[in-house]
Amino acid sequence: MAAELTTRTMRQKARTVITTDGEVDDQDSFIRALLYANDMDIAGIVLTSSVFHYAGDEARGIVPYRWTGSTWPLEFIDAYAQVYPNLAQHDPAYPTPDYLRSVYKVGNVSYKGEMSQVTEGSRFLEQLFLDDDPRTLYVQTWGGTNTTARALKSIEERYAGTPEWGAVQAKVYGKLVLYIILDQDESYANYIAPHWPNLQVLVDASSFWHFAYLWKQHPAPLIKSLGAAWHRQNVLGDHGPLMARYALMGDGKTMPGELDDEQRGWDAYLAANPGYQRYDFISEGDSPSFFYLLQPGLRALEDPTFGGWGGRFGADHKNTVGDYDPYTGRYEASYTLMRWVDDIQADFAARVDWCTAERFQDANHAPSVQVLEGIDVTAAPGQRVTLTARGDDPDGDALSYRWWHYFEADTYANGHDPVQLHDDVHAATGFLIDRSADAPAGKQDALVLEDANKPQVSFVVPADAQPGDTIHLIAQVQDDGAHGLKGYQRVVITAR
Repeated sequence: MAAELTTRTMRQKARTVITTDGEVDDQDSFIRALLYANDMDIAGIVLTSSVFHYAGDEARGIVPYRWTGSTWPLEFIDAYAQVYPNLAQHDPAYPTPDYLRSVYKVGNVSYKGEMSQVTEGSRFLEQLFLDDDPRTLYVQTWGGTNTTARALKSIEERYAGTPEWGAVQAKVYGKLVLYIILDQDESYANYIAPHWPNLQVLVDASSFWHFAYLWKQHPAPLIKSLGAAWHRQNVLGDHGPLMARYALMGDGKTMPGELDDEQRGWDAYLAANPGYQRYDFISEGDSPSFFYLLQPGLRALEDPTFGGWGGRFGADHKNTVGDYDPYTGRYEASYTLMRWVDDIQADFAARVDWCTAERFQDANHAPSVQVLEGIDVTAAPGQRVTLTARGDDPDGDALSYRWWHYFEADTYANGHDPVQLHDDVHAATGFLIDRSADAPAGKQDALVLEDANKPQVSFVVPADAQPGDTIHLIAQVQDDGAHGLKGYQRVVITAR
């Protein structure tokens, strides 16, 4: 019996606004975001504050705390402008520097959680939240939520109690998705949650730490692309003025306004933190918020529980679920993101090359893959299913194929009970950094893939699959060009 097939595609770019409080990892994330600006529709860039960074307010007696200034985004965009002609050779979809400058605004920056003042940034967000663009607007929250909260409060103050209020609420609820990296001020808890209870929110209070300051926690094989040797090979050297601003451990850079013991570019920091080498990765703890928006075929935007470069979330839209980490033998929330780290870094390295490669043929570009039978398949328990992948490489590179079962994303139980995860709290910060549990005894995959390293794969749907159970397969191709870039296509098989 042939499987019933349907095809669905989701390639429209995600519309997004970046809000940032400007610490060193935000600035590194911002550089990477500029290199991926061709794969997002960046509707705005808004400077905000957090409990960690604020500009101060002399009139109110508030002194600046770890404030890195309000001009650095424009300085970075100026550096982007110098490499923009090259980037546009690799994808004409890169936004112009003038456009990016036009959507940069300064929001509520004077103090942690400050949302009493209407600012240029809050007015801009208010306009975006109420505009007539029907697409979802993802609000990346790299710092505090206070400027977002001020924009929402302005909307409430204008419309609450009017005949339009119900329609305005529905519009905002239907449009906004907040991706919150940690909860970096009190404005979400004190205002947004109680006043806008139906707002869609993705909360990353866990896995982001592991593409941030806690990456050294992981076994060495998992983090080799975050180490000094990798950066010497792929980032250091002449990659143009934008990448010259990318900060690494002990690289000599100084962060204006930052505390002396947070100057990670200084030799004194390396001396005080001997676990790091010169040119190690510092942190990009905010990058997962736009990794989630990228669409290399993993379909994460369809459902946060699917998982992708931005990690995997539970049904409650919190990253309290774990993927099996083969390096530790445990289910780790961090591994829902870290399983992709080498692929993420390889793709980043290619885009770093684009900054100075003046012709398309002078650099590598990621392949893509299509599954001919479709990406949504229904099949009966016990039925054999055959799927065919067809890869395409824009550079004409040779491709290798691999099919793999992303069993943690299944709703099919896969022969073991659901994993119970426990909290693990970082002693220095008190923040939840991971949730993990021992692997079930005798864990083995109930799905046997035949010819998993060939374009065509076959398997038998487990006989005990219940109607509606889903099985997630990933078709993956890798080119033989510089950095070994990958493309994917997820197929979801539903038992009927």
